[in-house]
Amino acid sequence: MGHPFLGTPELPFDTGPEDEASASKQEPQPDLHAELAKPPRPKKHYRWYYFTLDAAAELSQGDFLRGYFHLESADAYNDPHSIAALTAQELDKLPPYYIMPLHLGMRETVAEAMSLDEGSNVDRKCHRWLPDADLQVYVDEFVRTEFQAGLIWYRVSTDPAMQHDLDIYAGKKLEVPCLYMVGPRDWLLHQTPNPLERMKKACTKLRGPVMVEGAGHWVQQEQPHKVVEQVLQFLGAT
Repeated sequence: MGHPFLGTPELPFDTGPEDEASASKQEPQPDLHAELAKPPRPKKHYRWYYFTLDAAAELSQGDFLRGYFHLESADAYNDPHSIAALTAQELDKLPPYYIMPLHLGMRETVAEAMSLDEGSNVDRKCHRWLPDADLQVYVDEFVRTEFQAGLIWYRVSTDPAMQHDLDIYAGKKLEVPCLYMVGPRDWLLHQTPNPLERMKKACTKLRGPVMVEGAGHWVQQEQPHKVVEQVLQFLGAT
């Protein structure tokens, strides 16, 4: 749900000296983070922020989480659309909780975005699928266990050295039945070019994508009955 599986690493097989010489002559790719950080609106990618200690501290605070859950839900104004390439110009189309102001943390970024929404409207909508008692369970657990361990995924997914551990799976595909569900108001599906095409190549028995209407990023919280219905249908067909 949410995050598409883009496949295993692709290694340069069957190459020779002439291929290495050709590769050395290619123009170097621009530094994406340096491009994002340029004026007049310097920004940064949330994934590289999320493995910091500051991010872990923010995720255990209830007032922040209420706004964060709202902004990524179908209740907020989200109109996702695809990006054409992984460039700073294209990434700038993503909302601020993905492409953040350079000098702000996520807490400040969310507060800035929430100031544009009416507080009573947010409370009315959010409590429909995430009441205060449920939210407090998350807050209490994050305070008790801290969230740094959960954010290690961001460190692994953004560190090329750690990513090399997956080279052992190069060229492999998921060959078991897979179901992919996503909310049509979720921007996560649109962070990279052509994610569904890549997922279909990586998963030989992919079912979906199933667009869960009325959901944003938090599919199982926003539309639990629809999610369970789809899961039962999937299990019954496999």
